[in-house]
Amino acid sequence: MNEKRHSTSIHSSKRLLIIDGIPGSGKTTTATRIYNRLTSQGKGARCLLEQAENHPLLPPMEQYYALNTDEGADAFIRQLVDRYSRFVEEQLSSSEDIAIIESVLFQDIVSVSHLQGMNIAQLQSFTESLQLLLMPLNPHLIYYYHTDVEGQWRYICGIRGNKWGPVSFQSDEDIVQAGEVWSASQAFVRAAIDSWPIPKLIIENKDYAWAEYDARIDSFVSESLLSDGMNIRPK
Repeated sequence: MNEKRHSTSIHSSKRLLIIDGIPGSGKTTTATRIYNRLTSQGKGARCLLEQAENHPLLPPMEQYYALNTDEGADAFIRQLVDRYSRFVEEQLSSSEDIAIIESVLFQDIVSVSHLQGMNIAQLQSFTESLQLLLMPLNPHLIYYYHTDVEGQWRYICGIRGNKWGPVSFQSDEDIVQAGEVWSASQAFVRAAIDSWPIPKLIIENKDYAWAEYDARIDSFVSESLLSDGMNIRPK
């Protein structure tokens, strides 16, 4: 089975661009900017933002609440494997050669599963399964990595306030705790990313130097996502 998937990814003209990182990293802005650039160049592209209605890669919120139990984790994993399998099959037959997804693989699935207490060995196997499922789409990754996770929470809350989306910090202690738990989940994710043999760009976001990051991202998109000997069809 592995050989078949690997062969499919080599010969497919499809591309998947995954944009990920912890909350408030700039993923949505980056995904939207790249999508607009690609479509302006006549490339056939699809962009699935985290907040998309009826997102094909996100389960209902209630399914996250029992991930620290074998039964809850097993049910969650089965549904996600099914969702990702169907997404890959649909994208392989789509008229759009490039798909962009932001947040939903590492932040919303792997990190949250870690935060919710899924067994680490089970989570490791689950993460590898999702990565393998995506291989026929020739995945590429842009990942925002923060060396100071607590500092990132303070930065984004300074912009958005202490309550936004699912986030609600009541005290400074809450932010400190968020920094600790998200540091652990980010470390798990970073290990999974480092071992995944796909083209990737890691942005170590220390200085919020957005113009510099955008330039590096544009080079990565041009030199890796749109090259590798593949012929990306115009829309």
